[in-house]
Amino acid sequence: MNVKILRFKIEPYFFTKKLISFFILEGSKNLEIIEISPNYVIFQCELFIRDTKEIIDRFKKNFPTIELVSEKELSMEEWKRLRLSKLEVGKFKFKPIFEKQENEERFIYLDTLFGAFGIDNHPTTIICLEFIDKIEKNYETAVDFGAGNGILSLALSMINIKKIIAIDIFFNYCLEIRQNCKINKISNIFILNGNSMKIVKEVDLLVSNVPLSAFKDKNNSILQSKFKECILSGVKIENKDEFLEIIKTNQIEIKEFAEKEGWLGIKGVKTLN
Repeated sequence: MNVKILRFKIEPYFFTKKLISFFILEGSKNLEIIEISPNYVIFQCELFIRDTKEIIDRFKKNFPTIELVSEKELSMEEWKRLRLSKLEVGKFKFKPIFEKQENEERFIYLDTLFGAFGIDNHPTTIICLEFIDKIEKNYETAVDFGAGNGILSLALSMINIKKIIAIDIFFNYCLEIRQNCKINKISNIFILNGNSMKIVKEVDLLVSNVPLSAFKDKNNSILQSKFKECILSGVKIENKDEFLEIIKTNQIEIKEFAEKEGWLGIKGVKTLN
């Protein structure tokens, strides 16, 4: 079976949770925003089906203003090389579960049940892992907000944090986190399906690798929540000034700053809770 990579264009007003959920329920994986402007959003998804005409017709029926920008087909082997490569950052070594070998214990294995974000060597994932790799403190609790497939939660579990809460808005991604905890025999990651930090009272460390729009959204209370330190990424370098203003507004003092391939991340301390 081959993989179809589709790019769509739609007005920002229609790029909603309803649209994202519809695409996921239709079997789309690795839904990713490519470009945002005041007039349109271009996003990409992947479909593991031979004939995409019927499903594209359903997309257009449910979202009449959507426009197919491009369609690319990859063999499964090409897709695996693109998406599911081995990742090593500091002490952390990840690889897809299908590459597991007998009596091999030095890797953390990742399954891709629903194509959740986190195993495609994205620069923001690497930025967060590099920050986590340098942690020397013994934290009691941590939250991974927008956890995707749980790769950052799994890394946090390796540095002996006692309790990790992985939060993601997509239920399917939460199932993927649970699967990845199971295959790696990890029991200190607790999974919440949702889009808010309000349920979390207070944590030592907040980790969040999400788009700028999520940091701006006061409804999810990411930066308004009570935490002592944070690792944040998911923002493009052209949005640096806006992101730094949000950081400042939320009383976060930046201790370390990172840039990689057009993306940025910070490690900071909350100065007021």
